[in-house]
Amino acid sequence: MPEATGPLAGLLAVDLATTRAELAGRILAELGATVIKVEPPGGAAARLLPPFDDSKPRGPETSLYWASVGAGKKSVVLDIEDAEDRRKLEPLLQQADFVIESFDPGYMDGLGLGYARLSESNPRVIYASVTPYGQSGPDAHTAATDLTLEAAGALLDLQGDADRPPVPVGYPQASFHGGAQAAADCVMALNERERSGLGQHLDVSMQAAMVWTLMNATGYPPNTGGDPPTSGPNRLVPLPSPIPGIQLPRQWECADGYLTVQLVGGRVGKTPLHSVLEWAEADGLVPAELRGRNWSTWVADVVGGVLSVEDAKLALESVRACFRLHTQHELMQMGTDAGLLLAPVLRIDGLLTDPQLADRDYWVKVDGRTQPGIPVRLSETPMSPPQRPPLLGEHQDLLAGFAPKPPAPRPARAARPRIFEGLKAADFAWIGVGPIVSKALADHGATVIHIESFGRPDLLRTIPPFKNGVAGLDNAQFMANFNSSKLGININLQSEAGIELAKKLIDWADVVTESFTAGAFERLGFGYDVLSKERPELVMFSTCLRGQTGPQRAYGGYGGQGAALAGIYGITGWPDRPPHGPWGAYTDFVAPRYGVAALAAAIRHRRLTGVG
Repeated sequence: MPEATGPLAGLLAVDLATTRAELAGRILAELGATVIKVEPPGGAAARLLPPFDDSKPRGPETSLYWASVGAGKKSVVLDIEDAEDRRKLEPLLQQADFVIESFDPGYMDGLGLGYARLSESNPRVIYASVTPYGQSGPDAHTAATDLTLEAAGALLDLQGDADRPPVPVGYPQASFHGGAQAAADCVMALNERERSGLGQHLDVSMQAAMVWTLMNATGYPPNTGGDPPTSGPNRLVPLPSPIPGIQLPRQWECADGYLTVQLVGGRVGKTPLHSVLEWAEADGLVPAELRGRNWSTWVADVVGGVLSVEDAKLALESVRACFRLHTQHELMQMGTDAGLLLAPVLRIDGLLTDPQLADRDYWVKVDGRTQPGIPVRLSETPMSPPQRPPLLGEHQDLLAGFAPKPPAPRPARAARPRIFEGLKAADFAWIGVGPIVSKALADHGATVIHIESFGRPDLLRTIPPFKNGVAGLDNAQFMANFNSSKLGININLQSEAGIELAKKLIDWADVVTESFTAGAFERLGFGYDVLSKERPELVMFSTCLRGQTGPQRAYGGYGGQGAALAGIYGITGWPDRPPHGPWGAYTDFVAPRYGVAALAAAIRHRRLTGVG
């Protein structure tokens, strides 16, 4: 197994996690840390989880789940309930930068392996404990599974068809969210250790991690006194249609599956329906009496009686017929070219043939199997490509290289700074992923300035729930939730004066975050290649739906389209019905955990080397 590269190269993580948090070690390994998985005799429970590679006899080396979460780790076998094996483990723990565990609260303390005991001999250790409900509180010892935690985090109540019981996302999620959050927290804590010399104990609640998948739903009870629309007692109450007499489907059939598309709203003069009807007309599917009509105001025309409901339905039937003629990948490219909120509901085979992922060399061969590649591209310290998971006990001889050491001197205790205290960030990111990532900087002490303009405010300001039920740019809980701890400024990026002011703000900042469509920030003169020539210490975080390169880099969309493109939408729902998809902009809750881990690693690299 080749040595890892990446921003955490040279650091050691001891992975004692159960299936609740296997992903934490995987992410640290991708970031370059040496991750030693300590497995019980017989192997980690993750080695026995389905699905399995059916081309080989079933066993601890054929779990495809383990092939994913175990990638890049090294394996040693020790029974931590055995005193002699704990003695062998102690030198490894004494030199660890990170320890990850996910046993029930108190279990590790009972073995003498808890943070309080370990920090006496290794005061620099960052010790992450991932549990269902946290280390304390009335539910700390409550039995839990991924399913019950998704329910306790309130995600289940928001998903599924109204006439049937709620459904979870089609593959268990709580352990992934908890593990990814632990990895991000570990890298943030590492930044503080560089200043104080001390580690700390990280208490990660899987339920709390799931609550961050709720988007604006958390704001409804305190602001409206009730649950969000289509959930709880409102579950059977359909949302009113913006078009009287017409109910648009959640997804549309196409030649090889389903797609989601937004046909309401859009650019003046070139609304989504207008664009799609052009495709349908090219296919010869639009009745003569509907051709040449201005569809830029079709919703208002139906409401005002200018366009009949019958003609609108006829146009939508032309759209339906057009979609059925084209494949998902054809429609995706057509939508990208037209600037539409259109996304195929990809199955796994669709993911493997996706031209955007192929162009970005996303898929990699690991031990003869095709697997997803790295989630974030770092220009200076690239993440390690996935390596095969270790055989059980494959690296047992590593233990001999760790000799017992006397306790390390503990740095004099002084007031510890907040993790990112003194850091300055210019936040040009809107909506979800970018603002949540920059919020992590702000919550931990950075000065973060969120940039908008009165002419083009952050879209979250226009989405309910609103304080006291009154709509307004400063009343949206959604906006407040994702941008707490920040400052705000109005800059018109359409004007020369605005561009000049933005440049001054970028010159002030240590970190710049942006979520423009790929290429848009560069066209403003703010591309990283340009800015880093003047300021090689600058760190820039760019997030968009399809990445900064590739044939569909210009695609603009949100987390709902992201969930469709990532295959999550297609596995959520009932098997006898079209997929329902997960709640809200689901990938907006996945991407920030990877984004925070990568950005925090880049900030540490800057602190150590002066290079962004």
